[in-house]
Amino acid sequence: MKKEMFPSIWKDSDMFLIGIGEDFEEQRYLMENPGYASVCQMVAKAGMQWVIPYVNRVFLEENEKLCKAYQALRDILKGKNYFVVSVCMNGFLKESGLKQDRCVEPCGSYAVMQCQRGCAGSLKETPQELLQEIRLCCRGEKAWKELELFVCRKCGAPLVFNSLYSEHYLEEGYLDKWAVYTKWLQGTVNKKLCILELGAGMRFAGVTRFRFEKIAGLNQKAHLVRVHKNLYPVPEEISGKSIGISQNAVEFMAEITEL
Repeated sequence: MKKEMFPSIWKDSDMFLIGIGEDFEEQRYLMENPGYASVCQMVAKAGMQWVIPYVNRVFLEENEKLCKAYQALRDILKGKNYFVVSVCMNGFLKESGLKQDRCVEPCGSYAVMQCQRGCAGSLKETPQELLQEIRLCCRGEKAWKELELFVCRKCGAPLVFNSLYSEHYLEEGYLDKWAVYTKWLQGTVNKKLCILELGAGMRFAGVTRFRFEKIAGLNQKAHLVRVHKNLYPVPEEISGKSIGISQNAVEFMAEITEL
């Protein structure tokens, strides 16, 4: 199947499963910014890698292409029955305008904090004042070691972002939404389902690529649209109901005007 068939597949579908992969972390864009590399070095020196999700958010704010890609995704999903699974941790999904009860981030983000030691039940919403201080650190107006941290009520250890950048990542931060996602998937059986996989590499293949291939194989009415510059091929057994598009997924979405 060819790329040109994507619009007709989209229009003919009743339900939509979206996978947002590593392309949307925009690592190439970040690494081309010398200021970003410098900040990451200081963060590593201070032993505070857990702040990276929000550091990435700060440096990606002026990335017009990424913002446009999320806007396009929001627009084409308007009024649709959808679920979004994202492995990105930079928080753009939460600010995308998409229904948050139809989104799950199994790798976490900076929106929620947890105990550095992994105490169960330590999750809490990230205070805005902490995010503002991290911004000051990114601008060089405050030293990273001077960052005022909140502490766990159970053990007194610092609170860090609930993401894979934490040494003891608490999966309880996303499990409730994952259960909602699993239940939603059950409702896609024998429905016309469009699975749009955007820039998913191999790092979290079990969350997106392999799982989506299985869903497409089991559902006779499903179509998989895989967008990735290099890893776009689809398995032979579902090739008749799948499209592999060789393109950066952010660029692909940013170019969409309507469907």
